[in-house]
Amino acid sequence: MTVRRRALALGAAGLALLAASLTSTAQAASLPQATERTCTGGAPPSGMRLRWSDEFAGRVLDRSRWNTVMDFPGRAGGHYHNTSYGSYAVDENVVLSGGTLRLVTDNKPVVGTDPAGTYQYTEGFISSHDKFSQTYGYWEICAKFPAGKGLWPAFWLIPQDRSWPPEIDVAEWFGSIESMHSGLASGTWPDVRWDSHWATGLAPTRGWHRYGVVWTADRITFTVDGVPTSTITGDQVPDKAMYVVLNSGTWANADRGGPPDATTPFPNSFDVDYVRVYSSR
Repeated sequence: MTVRRRALALGAAGLALLAASLTSTAQAASLPQATERTCTGGAPPSGMRLRWSDEFAGRVLDRSRWNTVMDFPGRAGGHYHNTSYGSYAVDENVVLSGGTLRLVTDNKPVVGTDPAGTYQYTEGFISSHDKFSQTYGYWEICAKFPAGKGLWPAFWLIPQDRSWPPEIDVAEWFGSIESMHSGLASGTWPDVRWDSHWATGLAPTRGWHRYGVVWTADRITFTVDGVPTSTITGDQVPDKAMYVVLNSGTWANADRGGPPDATTPFPNSFDVDYVRVYSSR
């Protein structure tokens, strides 16, 4: 059956699904091929069970698990974080291909409406707000990060109650300085405390690795492939339900080596094999 005949037969809901699938296929074709996924041997901390996950096995994003609109304090709009970013989030940059989520960043100027403006770069953004959140547990992704000046893909957690801080940055890759940031924002606005750790010598752009955080009532431990990289303890450890955010994008500022330039490869993608969240409850 031709695509046109299939669309006519499917009705409104089916047509929307078909359109999303075709967009995803077209976007995936323009990207470098994803490398074989090799995240193996991982296990949650003792006593924890799987509470929520996505293996990205479908052809389109599972909307029962994810949103593509931002809804947290400090955002400039539903599709733009703030002036630290040079990129505007568009749904077509959220691509599922071969069991992999590919959050695309592209040098493709777009006229946005939320907020209004013209943006040089586009990004892929998903979050689980109002779909899933929890307090404490072990949160992990298997991912491969893109290489390039000015790129800023990230895996982070933020409160379901729309407060800020806190914020847990599990894995933020700054392509210009080739350094992975993990940390915690705590306190009360505008008196924000940042506990940050910068890890160099990793190879997030050259292979698949597990990035995780073990979060308990008095401790946060960041891990790469199950190995602890840094720990935060004390009263600043949050005790409220948080949700998952995954996004690609660009760093707009001159510090940390940004923004992108002629050497930055476009399109590129932050590739995620799975998201898994465990709980001891």
